[in-house]
Amino acid sequence: MTRVARWGREAVLWTGGVLGALCLAGFVAGWLFHVTPLVFVSGSMSPSYEAGALGVAREVPAADISVGDVVSVVDAQGHRVTHRVVAAVPSGDGVALTLQGDTNNVPDAETYVVDAADRVAFGIPYAGRVLSAASSPAGLLAAGLLVAAAALLGFGHRGGGARRRTTGARRLVVPAGLASVLAVGGVVGVTGGGPWAFTSAVWTDTATATATITTPDTTPPVLTSPAPSNGATGTNWAALSCSSSANQVCVNATDTAGSGVSAVAVKLVRTSGTVQCWDGSAFVNGTACAAQPMTVVSGAQYRSSGLTAALMVNGTYQATYSASDVAGNTATPLVTTFTVAAPVPVTPVITGCTTINGNNPYNLTWTWSGSGNPDSFKLYYGGGGSFRTPTTFAGTARSGQTQSINNEAGTFRLVAVTGGVESTLSNAANYSGNGNKNCSVS
Repeated sequence: MTRVARWGREAVLWTGGVLGALCLAGFVAGWLFHVTPLVFVSGSMSPSYEAGALGVAREVPAADISVGDVVSVVDAQGHRVTHRVVAAVPSGDGVALTLQGDTNNVPDAETYVVDAADRVAFGIPYAGRVLSAASSPAGLLAAGLLVAAAALLGFGHRGGGARRRTTGARRLVVPAGLASVLAVGGVVGVTGGGPWAFTSAVWTDTATATATITTPDTTPPVLTSPAPSNGATGTNWAALSCSSSANQVCVNATDTAGSGVSAVAVKLVRTSGTVQCWDGSAFVNGTACAAQPMTVVSGAQYRSSGLTAALMVNGTYQATYSASDVAGNTATPLVTTFTVAAPVPVTPVITGCTTINGNNPYNLTWTWSGSGNPDSFKLYYGGGGSFRTPTTFAGTARSGQTQSINNEAGTFRLVAVTGGVESTLSNAANYSGNGNKNCSVS
């Protein structure tokens, strides 16, 4: 046999011997020191231990386990779970462990009560894949072929003289025999062929990454309890509106079976007289206004903002409420009608219009025979047939006010305002202008 062939044969023999020795050493270490090798088959512990990594764990008492440790336990279904400890609470003679994978959003559903557990000391990337391959049918076949090759090379016939055969035999019998025995023992130990072998559960971490499965939300919100209620009629808008927010409209929006209410709005249209819609600040002609957003008051109640008694004049209104949830589902619109029918206030009467030497200011006096005080008085002044923007006085100003006017001919008229409703125009106080600067009541 040539020197190259002899070296190749010895390399095969010693390779088998070394691999067999490593396998047996791992088995003996596991048996003597309670060391457990773990192959991570899922990514639930990434990036600390990627799928295919080999973890080396050692059994420790439950009292030595702390939050943050990575431990391996067996769950109620008999599956091995290797996750990180997020809570450890004493329970009888043991400890109740709550575990969670590093990539999982929630802890494991099961709480593990143990008196001891395998704590992972370190991991070797990709080594688990190699070990899994070695224990597969193909791996076992390769190991068997290695044993057969070692036996053949160690004990088979070799050419050459008797002296060379004797010398070669002495040189190779020991390593060949050692390789064969260790390889066979290693394969048997790794694959669980003997009564002292590891079980398959030792090699498998079946704790895959947990996930919360969310059923798509197809349930829309529900709108109830509008205020004012459908068909309501009131003589006072503040009392007719929702009780928690005077002068506003309100509605309840719930989504108990879905993902939660995200938006509520109302479109308000005055349908009597000239049709007008509310644009968030005023009523404008037409119905093209967008629905105005409502804000939550408390619980499920939402309210409008910006409405006032002055805006909600007498008339019939239609409120259309809408709502949507986080998932984009929209509620069935809730449509209501209500009527504001506040009584028309008593018309005030101007009783005097006096001036000093015919110059500004002018003193107007009036009387009002209504009960109590109106909300306010409005004084209109105009020349050339049109009134200017009125001046508003408090409702307590029942004895008159001082008012400056331009030096132009014009007429003063007064109204009382209650609940946003104006009385008819009062009698007139006529100013003659720059000519004689006379002011008289008609």
